[in-house]
Amino acid sequence: MVTLAYSLRYTKYCILLAVLSGCSPDHYRRDADAQVGRLLKDRTEKSLGYTPETKVEAAPTSQPSRAAYSKLPATPLTPAGVPPLEPITRGLTAGGKLGPELLFDPEQVLLNTEDLGADTAISLANDRFRLGPSVDLMAADQAFGLFDSLQYAIQHSRNYRARTEDLYLAALSVTLQRHLFTPRPFAQSTVNYDGGQLDADYRSAFNVTQSAGVRQQLPYGGEVVAEGLVRFVQAINDNSESGEDASLALRASIPLLRGAGMVNLEPLINSERRLVYQVRTFEEFRRSFVVDIASAYFSIVNAQSRINNNLIRYTNAVNLVLRLEDLYAAGRQNFLQVQQARQQRLDAQNQLITSQQDYQNQLDDFKILLGMPVETRLDVVGVALLVPVPDLQNVDYIALAEKHRLLLQTARDQVDDAQRGIAVARNGLLPDLDLSASGRITNRDNEPAARIDSRTATYSAGATLDWPLDRLRERNDYRAALIDFERAQRNLISTRDNIAADVRTAARAVESALFTLDIQRRSIDLAQRRVEYSNELLIQGKAQARDVTDSQNALLNAQNSFDRAKADLQIQILRLLRDTGTLRVDPTAGTLGTIMKGPIFSTETTISDETWVPGDEARNILTPTG
Repeated sequence: MVTLAYSLRYTKYCILLAVLSGCSPDHYRRDADAQVGRLLKDRTEKSLGYTPETKVEAAPTSQPSRAAYSKLPATPLTPAGVPPLEPITRGLTAGGKLGPELLFDPEQVLLNTEDLGADTAISLANDRFRLGPSVDLMAADQAFGLFDSLQYAIQHSRNYRARTEDLYLAALSVTLQRHLFTPRPFAQSTVNYDGGQLDADYRSAFNVTQSAGVRQQLPYGGEVVAEGLVRFVQAINDNSESGEDASLALRASIPLLRGAGMVNLEPLINSERRLVYQVRTFEEFRRSFVVDIASAYFSIVNAQSRINNNLIRYTNAVNLVLRLEDLYAAGRQNFLQVQQARQQRLDAQNQLITSQQDYQNQLDDFKILLGMPVETRLDVVGVALLVPVPDLQNVDYIALAEKHRLLLQTARDQVDDAQRGIAVARNGLLPDLDLSASGRITNRDNEPAARIDSRTATYSAGATLDWPLDRLRERNDYRAALIDFERAQRNLISTRDNIAADVRTAARAVESALFTLDIQRRSIDLAQRRVEYSNELLIQGKAQARDVTDSQNALLNAQNSFDRAKADLQIQILRLLRDTGTLRVDPTAGTLGTIMKGPIFSTETTISDETWVPGDEARNILTPTG
């Protein structure tokens, strides 16, 4: 009892001495600042000729909160609402046209018969703007609408595949860290030959050793190992003796200072939280992926509209030339007007061919975005969509973004990570004080290995103190952790400001697109009246060919501008939903959510009670009223 009391008292004094021998974390910080300051002053003076201000401040930090150690940080769920994109079902008869009315005779034979000429454009327009039984679209291998494009891209996009692999790799890391805290078996077999010459009496023998056991890493530091070992010796000559022995051993090592406590769980906690961050990153990517595919899709549909409008312009130019030639033959127009009309016809033909080439280039880029081979013949079909127009006056979109943007939530959680990193680095400055214990039982001499005898039991226990005489690496890690914490706080502020700026920009873009769409609708109406009036004046001989072509060009430009404004409004609405974190792509979000469920991973989300309902402002932006 006296010996045990003395040992405990001695151990207590050792622990107290070890703690007192270590310098405080603030001392290490000041020491690092002084050393780095001298080094930077010397290098900047020699490199620049002067010494700029390079001092790094370190604000006092508190202990990490309980939430910082949570393996699953909280994530606000996407609010429920109307689907962000839905196709419009129309009760058209089979073969009915979908799109603008063609203002020309489909049977009319025009001048250019090249693949990128007017005849080809007329054929494409007749086939493309049709709703009903399937038709042969440019002998295309695929005919995709928006949702078809999204579904194909999810299955074949190289970028989408890479992001799913990132998510998979993050989950792999978690499986390893979890495995380290489970019982882990091990086994080892060794065959060894021992021999000797004269001084060793020519002893020779084979040694076979088999060990097996289980090790368990403890949650708050240390490890327990249970091991069994059997060794057989087979003598080769009479100078050696055969034998066998076995043993069962139990060993344990537990840190009391450095490496003890929650610090030991840091790799597991970090991997678990990184998996959550990767899930959020993947979901952010999926939402941006929808916007990118939709933007490219609307751009291609807009390019189709430009082809159709340029085709109408070219057809009108051909008809105008024919009309002026008849009027010139009747003596009601001079030949200069005919020449001007012919020049306008050539210009219209050039714009038609250019728009077709631009469309083919955009189509190739779209195939690459979808992960489709560029040699695949693809036709993009325009589909009418219902996109709810958000209420820009009564909804605080910045507050929505601050609550639901996953990127911002990750930035908040990374501040907790950095604060936890300071605690880990501070723990690394402590001395090493480890308790160890072991016990072992074997077989007795000249007994078979299977006869383990408890009378042979031996045990030991002790403490090892490693004085913190060299902690330069740990000091630098601690100072770096303080800097990482400052950076995490600045990154949070920067992320919040950038998201707020993006939301404000997106809201202004939606508002501007709404005004632009209404203006272009009125512009088309005025341009159509101008075309009718100029044609009437031309028949009466009161206008020139230039007046007619100018009015037709104005109508063409107004139609192109309207198509661009219509597509831009849809894209800007999607961007606003994405930037506020309310773009829903989960399986409950209508047709879009069903398609975005994906072939590999799905981020199914439970819908909260919070709702964002656009209300009466929701309408079909393809057929606006008023």
